[in-house]
Amino acid sequence: MIVTCHQPDLLPYTGFWYKMARADIFDLKIFDQFQDRGYQRRVKMRGTWASVPIVDRHWRSSILDVRINPDMARQTLTDIIVGRYAGARYWDRHGPTILEMVASVHTDRLWQFNFALILGVRELLGITTPLSVSSPLTERGSAGLVSMLSNYQTSIYLSGTGGRAYMGDCKDFSDAGIEVVFSRHRPVTGDSILSVLMDYEDPMQVVLNEDPDAAEEVGA
Repeated sequence: MIVTCHQPDLLPYTGFWYKMARADIFDLKIFDQFQDRGYQRRVKMRGTWASVPIVDRHWRSSILDVRINPDMARQTLTDIIVGRYAGARYWDRHGPTILEMVASVHTDRLWQFNFALILGVRELLGITTPLSVSSPLTERGSAGLVSMLSNYQTSIYLSGTGGRAYMGDCKDFSDAGIEVVFSRHRPVTGDSILSVLMDYEDPMQVVLNEDPDAAEEVGA
């Protein structure tokens, strides 16, 4: 059982979708702390930030609690998408679908707004990995993550490349019988997945692009 996890970001870049495609379960971390300058409310499109305005949040809010104005969020994102991608090579193939997707989201919760778009893009890409939301972590750091993974009877945890900076020797994972594997994804662009959908004949080829020299296994 390969499990991976990530916050419900706004139309995220290909590394997010790589992990989803390679896993058996993808856990959405909606209880993580919201980062105002993180990727839950913004993503780069054509190399420039695209942001959804936030209307209500408190210091140290969890992602779960962040609110948006749904009409404003839909209109803002629609205008940005049309402005950045209309006329792109595969706009006619995916553009109208993406705009319909945005127009169909009716919620004042940022995570639900992002989640609806994640589900829509997941379908466009043909990824079938189930998505799940685990309970809030009761422990910090690796111990909390190991506890969450144990609920899924995880044998392999697929981590993003950023995990190398804080996961150390992965002893908590190995003690729990969980092998840690870091993503081998090699991004073609750091832009939103929309740039890949609009510019490439086969978006999944870009999503699954790997660095052949990257080491995978770290703990077992």
